[in-house]
Amino acid sequence: MRTLFAIAFLGLLGTFQIQAQGVVQGTSSMNGGGDLRFGAKMSLMLTDLVGDGVIDNSVAPGFQFGGAAEIPITDDIFFAPEMLFSFQGANGIDVDLFYLNFPLVGKYYITDKIAAEFGPQFGILLSDNIDNIFLDSNTLDLGITFGGGYYLMDMLYLQSRFNFGFTKVIENVKSYNATFQVGAIYYF
Repeated sequence: MRTLFAIAFLGLLGTFQIQAQGVVQGTSSMNGGGDLRFGAKMSLMLTDLVGDGVIDNSVAPGFQFGGAAEIPITDDIFFAPEMLFSFQGANGIDVDLFYLNFPLVGKYYITDKIAAEFGPQFGILLSDNIDNIFLDSNTLDLGITFGGGYYLMDMLYLQSRFNFGFTKVIENVKSYNATFQVGAIYYF
């Protein structure tokens, strides 16, 4: 578990190092003007487990942090992969989950500052507090994410998203991740 965490952290640092060496330089408009960009992301989340098998729970606060990129496809469409460490779960039933999430979204810029986002998200469960001999957590979380964002400044992108999981969080129980996120990406 610690080895996986260390490898992911070093990969994130390597991403920032590549950008810092000036491999690609931005040139024009607010959304990068068609240039590859890298950034750091931080979000606050409201998280929950939903499904027929989940009773007596409520929304829990969470947060995530990590790295993000914008890769141009056309002037208005970008591929925007992210690597995020996410703390989520549910209150009431007291489930805490720690994921390494990979949202692989497409961004469509409606204007130079406003974008719509949509795409799949893959998550790897790094740890949880489910210690019941009759219940086991699923190590892979697949879902769909959608939302949008706004460039407040050239390097600061404000973002809001919803994410809904398709895979059961707890094996043999209809329990799926659901999150609402509000955050920001600072592009270097």
